[in-house]
Amino acid sequence: MSPPRLRLEKCLKVGENLWKLDDTQAHHLARVLRIGPGEDLEGLLEGKRCRLRLEFSGESVLARTLSPLAGAGDQPRIVLLASLLKGGDFEHLLRGVTETGVSSILPLEAVRSVSRILPGDRARKTARWRRVLEEASCQCGAARVPEIAEPVPLREALPGNLPPLRLAGILQEGAVPLAGIPPTGEVAVAIGPEGDWDDSEKRVLLEAGFIPVYLGPRVLRAFTAAIVACSYLFLSWEGRDLGKPRGQEIQDQDPGMQDKPI
Repeated sequence: MSPPRLRLEKCLKVGENLWKLDDTQAHHLARVLRIGPGEDLEGLLEGKRCRLRLEFSGESVLARTLSPLAGAGDQPRIVLLASLLKGGDFEHLLRGVTETGVSSILPLEAVRSVSRILPGDRARKTARWRRVLEEASCQCGAARVPEIAEPVPLREALPGNLPPLRLAGILQEGAVPLAGIPPTGEVAVAIGPEGDWDDSEKRVLLEAGFIPVYLGPRVLRAFTAAIVACSYLFLSWEGRDLGKPRGQEIQDQDPGMQDKPI
């Protein structure tokens, strides 16, 4: 079982190896998870991980740094352009792509987006999304919290500081399978709303250098498509140096196993 995790960016450093927990994380650990003094935690801070030990001092909840933990090393830069979705689907998307290795997220107000956010509510909504990303990063042990911008229409998001390789999930003839894209350390991927992009948005994406891709034979919900795309891009990058499929490696270790890749 993995240890509880803290985002140290939200804590106050009160000594060389000592952190005072913010009220929200302190309450969650002490009151919800019932974690007591002397128990070990994992700390996450700007790409680094460390082992912590919980301490109580009066009304304060503290965490003392014990030792660094191995980091994740180099990571690909995956920029997701994600259309707003109805209900809780967009927050499901945020949690899923955090778990699968996204670096930053550009929320888009697509023409066919059912969800609409008034200009005066954008900052408040974005602040909530940041909290969702922080919680998801703690849950999955991501050393960095993905960046997220305020929602804008597609034309305002392009052009931006995007990687040269740009992919867009588009339902049209001529789209190439995502699985055929070679692994790369930097990539942008755009996922439209339920019902796909409208024709004007497709033209904008193509003019900005996006390659139309599809994610397999089944029709995926938009938040599922975003999670699948980010997961594939991360795993293909991670496995770029492997000489053979993992299934074959497992099979070769035990001659008594079935003669099929796992």
